[in-house]
Amino acid sequence: MLRRIGAHRFGVMANTLETQGWDTPLATIVASGLSAEFIAGGVRARQDDETGWDAALATLTRAIDGAVEIGATTVSFTSGGSGTLAWEDSAHRAVDRFGPLVEHARNRGVALALENTMSIRSGISFTHSVADTAELARRLDVGLMVDLYSAWQERGLMQTVTDNLDTIRIVQIGDHRTSATSVPNRWVPGDGEMPLERMVREVRELGYRGLIDLELLGPAIDDEGPERALGRGWEWMRTHVPCAT
Repeated sequence: MLRRIGAHRFGVMANTLETQGWDTPLATIVASGLSAEFIAGGVRARQDDETGWDAALATLTRAIDGAVEIGATTVSFTSGGSGTLAWEDSAHRAVDRFGPLVEHARNRGVALALENTMSIRSGISFTHSVADTAELARRLDVGLMVDLYSAWQERGLMQTVTDNLDTIRIVQIGDHRTSATSVPNRWVPGDGEMPLERMVREVRELGYRGLIDLELLGPAIDDEGPERALGRGWEWMRTHVPCAT
């Protein structure tokens, strides 16, 4: 599908690789000749969920090793939920929990990138603004994945991007409609109401030259069909994202 739409760089979900057994999909990626740039993971556990954390950290550890196997440079992840803890207590606990993972990634030469999420995704994250995500990322000593879809109305967003420019590994896009009340629910760029063209231009003008990733999922994408939706999204990126290749 990627070859048919003319794209050769992509990211892949850790839970997809895990569901398919890791070895087989990783081997398929290597054999394809396409370039997997990152593996995206998440933490579906609250701070008081020991079993959930053990599973999430095991998946992220395997994702780091998988990234080495396929030549991906980055693994992204979310902070996990806060449970009953306050933000500061959750951040303190996260530093302890993620410490061994950060060390493993460093030893394997893979960068980690903490991703911001919408507040409705509180089950996988307690860092919803880019500013808060950047604060936790500094405490963890990892990079950032800036999801513009989740942060497009954030106050001072571009100043936060400027202040953390050297730590941003991935900028992610996808269009949003304000009528949406559920997730996942993304649209092809240009089909929603976000000022994506302006935001991508501003990010590039600030000096960011790294990956810009298009993430599409949800009912609108399923109804249209992933290949057609991704094809239209890729055409939008080639027109509006400087250096899109």
